[in-house]
Amino acid sequence: MSLGLDTFKEISVGGVSKEQLIQRLVAAGIQFNAYAKLLFEHPAFSPNGIPKRLSLVKIKHSDLGLQNPYSLEKALAEASRLGLRPCPLYLAAFLRLDYLDQPEGPYLTVASEPPPVSDVNYPTGFYIRNFENALWLRGYRAVGDCDHPIGNEFIFLK
Repeated sequence: MSLGLDTFKEISVGGVSKEQLIQRLVAAGIQFNAYAKLLFEHPAFSPNGIPKRLSLVKIKHSDLGLQNPYSLEKALAEASRLGLRPCPLYLAAFLRLDYLDQPEGPYLTVASEPPPVSDVNYPTGFYIRNFENALWLRGYRAVGDCDHPIGNEFIFLK
């Protein structure tokens, strides 16, 4: 149970191929970093052909009872205790397209299980941000305990 956590957004995911999804991002003018491009190539970034509607929750790390530094694994565990689930890796791309009016400022980390890889330098997941009037879908890497920006918020499945 999610203890009264309000739905941030309901979005549709799936129904397109990986290539179509990336084409939509490019056509919308979304910016990417090198980590995002690496994540696009991972098998976990594979939207299902069947469209479905998902409810998302936006939550601050302090709402999870976390204080810096903390690990992504700790954030996922604390969210699970609240009844929240990690997002599929590809959900960040659908959220980026759905949230084109994101205000400038802190970014939203789309909480997902890190893709299984043997390379410790491989990116962990995605965040979205509006920075200097440019919309971004950026990959990030989190290893061990990390300091997270105070304004950072996570997106989880409700």
